[in-house]
Amino acid sequence: MRSYSRIVCAWMCSGLLGLASAQSFPNKPIQVIVPVAAGGGTDLLARTLGQKVGEELGQNLIVENRLGAGGNIGVEMVARAKPDGYTLLVSPATIATNVAVYKKLPYDLLKDLQTVTLIGQTGVVLVVHPSVKANTLREFVDLAKAHPGELNFGSAGLGSPQHFHAELFNQLAGTKTNHIPYKGQSQSMTDLVGGQLTYMLSPLQNALPYIQQGRIRALAVAFPQRYPALPNVPTMLESGYKGADFANWFAVYAPANTPPAVIKKLNAAFVKVGKTPEMKAKFDKLGFEAFFTTPEEGTDYMRAELVRWARVAAYAGIKAE
Repeated sequence: MRSYSRIVCAWMCSGLLGLASAQSFPNKPIQVIVPVAAGGGTDLLARTLGQKVGEELGQNLIVENRLGAGGNIGVEMVARAKPDGYTLLVSPATIATNVAVYKKLPYDLLKDLQTVTLIGQTGVVLVVHPSVKANTLREFVDLAKAHPGELNFGSAGLGSPQHFHAELFNQLAGTKTNHIPYKGQSQSMTDLVGGQLTYMLSPLQNALPYIQQGRIRALAVAFPQRYPALPNVPTMLESGYKGADFANWFAVYAPANTPPAVIKKLNAAFVKVGKTPEMKAKFDKLGFEAFFTTPEEGTDYMRAELVRWARVAAYAGIKAE
C-alpha cells in the first residue's frame, strides 16, 4: 500500500510540477532552429513570425540557422533537445521528403518531434524558358512525351520538394524528364532564366518576378484554385491532371514529450500572431499564404505527406547517394 501511495504521489507531484512549469513558461529566450540557409523563405518566415510571437510571449525568439545533411542536422538538434519548449524548429517540407529519401535518419520524425502548428505555404508553378515551344500545359506534356528524357528540370537539390513535385507530375502526366539537382533554389532559377534548363516546378514567390519580367513563362499552377498574382494561368486540375495539388509548406516543431500545456501556449501565440492583419500583409508581401493549425491537425497533415512522398520516391527511385 505504501509503495502504491508513493507511486501516486510521484505521479501527482510530477503533474503539478509540469503544470507549474507551463504556467511560468516562457521565463527565458526561446531558441528557434532553422535547418536551411539565411535569407530563404523558411528563414524569412521564422524571423518575421519570431519577432511578433516573442512579443506575444514576453520573451525573445532567437533564430539560428543550422545547415547540413539536407536539413537533417538542424532537425536532429531539436529532436535531441530538452523537451521544455525552449528549443523549437521551423522547417520547410523537406522534413517530410527527407524521410522518403534517406535510408537512415538520426531521428524518428513522428516519435522525436511534436508539431506545434503549420504556419504557411507557398504555391507551386510550372515555368518554362521562353524558347520552349509550348504555350499550354497540354502542349508541354505532348512535347515531353515526344522527347522522353530530353527535357531538363532543375531543383534545389536531390530529394527537395521541387524534385518531388516534378516527379509527381511526371507520374500523373506519364512523362519522363531529366532531373538536374542544384545547391539551392536560386542557382536553379538562374539557369532556367539563362536557358540551361527547360522547366521547373518552382515556389511561386521565387518565380513571380521573372514571370512578370517575361524572362520565363508560367504554364500552370499546382493548386486547387488560380493565384491572384497569376489570374490568367490555369491550374493543373483545369488542364485535366487530378492529384496535381501540392505546395511548399512550413511548420513549427518542438521536441517530443514537451508538456502539452507548453505546446498549447506556443500554438496559441503563433496562431494569434499569424492571424493578425499586420502579419497577413507581411505574408502576402513575401508570397506566402498563412496556414495555421492545431498541433493535432499539423501532425495529421504530416502523416499524409509522409505517405504521399514515400510513394513518389518509390516510383521515381529517389534516394540519397
